[in-house]
Amino acid sequence: MRLLTAKGVCVTPFAASEESEIWKDIPGYEGRYQASSLGRVKSLERKVRSVNHYTGREFLRTVPERILRPGQYSKSGHLSVVLEHGGNGQPVHQLVIKTFKGNPPVEMEVLHINGDPTDNRIENLRYGTRTENILDVYRQGGRWRKLSIEDVESIRFSLYCGMRGVDLANEFGVSQTTISNIKYGRIYWWIK
Repeated sequence: MRLLTAKGVCVTPFAASEESEIWKDIPGYEGRYQASSLGRVKSLERKVRSVNHYTGREFLRTVPERILRPGQYSKSGHLSVVLEHGGNGQPVHQLVIKTFKGNPPVEMEVLHINGDPTDNRIENLRYGTRTENILDVYRQGGRWRKLSIEDVESIRFSLYCGMRGVDLANEFGVSQTTISNIKYGRIYWWIK
């Protein structure tokens, strides 16, 4: 059962829960793809030109509406879908937030509030700075990079106490350049 509102928004009762799913056209893909408030993406029914391989004649065939199955595109677990034949995968969280909240402000990224990169519901997404995104990952127990906050603090303290950078690099499994960059504040500058 689907209900179409006056603004072209499709509302569908979601079978797995009591909340209703709101579908809207994805900017740039109007009439072809929609994103839902529950973090799903679907292709709409449309006519596609095809060629009969036996006769060589062109004909129009109807491609039915279907919900796309996202694939995992990064080690962090973010999901993506391919919207164009032969195209690259696009992150689902970016499609959902762009559909419901518009394009991101300058220098802003999409953050998952609960830290789960597969939870693309609109109420779990917000715009934030790169620093906020990194701090959120650490706050939720994840790792943004090879070193944790505690590792960086330990490296800084060891450098302060006179330990050699080459020894620290071997101990933490990073390059001497990384230790030097930590020492001079070129990386992990936001950790006080």
